[in-house]
Amino acid sequence: MPVHDLGYRPWRGQRMARWLRPWVVARSSISLVWRRRWLRTMLMLAWLPVVFPALGIFAFEYSSTDPGMQRAIFQIARGPLNQPELAQQIIENPEEARHQVWSSLILTFFRYPQLVAMVVLIGLIAPMLVSYDLRTKAYLMYFSRPLSPSQYILGKSAVIWFLLAMIATLPALLVYVLGVLLSPDLSVVMQTWDVPLRILGASAVLMIPTTALAIAYSSLTSESRYATFAWFATWAMGFVAYQVLTSTTAVVASAEQNRTRGRRRWENIEFDADRYRLLSPYHTLGKVESWVFGLDTSAASVVPAVLVLVAITVISFWMVRRRVIARLSV
Repeated sequence: MPVHDLGYRPWRGQRMARWLRPWVVARSSISLVWRRRWLRTMLMLAWLPVVFPALGIFAFEYSSTDPGMQRAIFQIARGPLNQPELAQQIIENPEEARHQVWSSLILTFFRYPQLVAMVVLIGLIAPMLVSYDLRTKAYLMYFSRPLSPSQYILGKSAVIWFLLAMIATLPALLVYVLGVLLSPDLSVVMQTWDVPLRILGASAVLMIPTTALAIAYSSLTSESRYATFAWFATWAMGFVAYQVLTSTTAVVASAEQNRTRGRRRWENIEFDADRYRLLSPYHTLGKVESWVFGLDTSAASVVPAVLVLVAITVISFWMVRRRVIARLSV
């Protein structure tokens, strides 16, 4: 009988339910990143853009009693939102336009300020989540307990989901609640009851594929700076590629029309941008989020974007799981 048994022994501690085990990983990681003062400051600053959709909903509800405000909402819908049909509906039947106005304002909140905040936040936090564990061999501490690789990955992903919910989902739901409170009566709930569900759906579209991709980059290297570079390069190069290709196509289409039909206005040039959209994660996410909010009814063009996001999620999860299992097999 050996005095010191250094071999593997069965776990005799208290076991948690399987579906709660990822929370243990997430809780420890969240407590570590929450100590960073700049992160808390960034989360507070990320809430500032919520003022704009809230003011937009307030102005729309107030415009029913103020013709001047109604004209201002008309100009915003026709100009910055680029929805002339909605602008006309605001003038003719504001009650029917309410759902689309609210959805458009909340989508704008998701599409621009919060998507940019998401890219920056994930780029600063996600690269360290797995690469740091690989560099310091901290993953051995995690897997010394009854934890599967899939549960480990879900726990690490939950850290990002928590932070993104803080800057996107919660502010959007707050905007909806403020819109209901600022409405003339509670009958507005019957017209917009599905908006919170659409917010949750758009949040899932924003969180799941982006988190999976960031975690995959983090698992491919033990140096977090390489994962950070890969993350920002993916978004920057995709955005630039889309802009260059669509601009080039528009110029070629304009030259062709000038040669065959005479000069036409630039904004009247029509071309298919969907073929280039899949190159840019930014525009792909925007396409699917628009469809989730019911503002893009062209389901046929949304299907390729959804398939790309699903493929990114599945492939990224497989890559991370393979990397973790490879380290445990050494």
